[in-house]
Amino acid sequence: MLSISRGTAKELVLIAGEPVLAHVLRECALSGIEHVLVVVSPDKQSVIDFTKRVAGCAGMPGRIETAVQSAARGLADAVRVGRDFAGDEPVAVALPDNLFVDAPAPAVAQVIETFVHDRTNVVGLTEITHEIAATRGPTPIYPGVRSDDDFIIESIPAKGAHGSTFSLGDARSAMTGVGRYVFLPTAFGVIDEVERSLAAGKELDDIPVMQMMLARGALRGRVLHGTFLDVGLPEGFREATERLTGRAAEISQY
Repeated sequence: MLSISRGTAKELVLIAGEPVLAHVLRECALSGIEHVLVVVSPDKQSVIDFTKRVAGCAGMPGRIETAVQSAARGLADAVRVGRDFAGDEPVAVALPDNLFVDAPAPAVAQVIETFVHDRTNVVGLTEITHEIAATRGPTPIYPGVRSDDDFIIESIPAKGAHGSTFSLGDARSAMTGVGRYVFLPTAFGVIDEVERSLAAGKELDDIPVMQMMLARGALRGRVLHGTFLDVGLPEGFREATERLTGRAAEISQY
């Protein structure tokens, strides 16, 4: 995302006049979440300062904490940073480089709805077609069976190569996981278990964690309504800017 951010923290890159992080924080507030933890890397003081300024402002969660992920070891490791924050409660997870527009309800609220009904770990899913595959990241195709908004996941393959885009192969469309989740408190133990199975120094990603959850019958897919925009890719960033502002993308400093 360096070509977009030009050195600015990617969470603070502006889309429609607001940092990407602000869009996701507003989504959390609209989903009824008033207490948020933002996990940052050690060099993201600007993000920490931003969260302090917006906490409690109109449309934002009332309380925003921050925690530092000491090394970039993967998404599951970042989730684990929030272990003490979550305590014995389920926790919703939203990635700032995944945005949703034209949604009848916030994406976070949609995965929470499925969690409330099924009381298990939930991953948000969206359908990718050939027309949009080049503007979406290298997430894996999730085989399974859809029933309205529910999706029974049959398997979770490994994700694509870092820096590539989504690959449909010969399929016309496919379902894939996107950055909206709800995890039970037991998820932290699963993350620890996956880490013990990894070679030293290997990234602790979300995919093997969800694979283990699925193998134990503890993962449900929720098909998300709304258009998914991957703003972590230059093409997705431009699309998001055009969709949300009606003008061509411009790179701004926050």
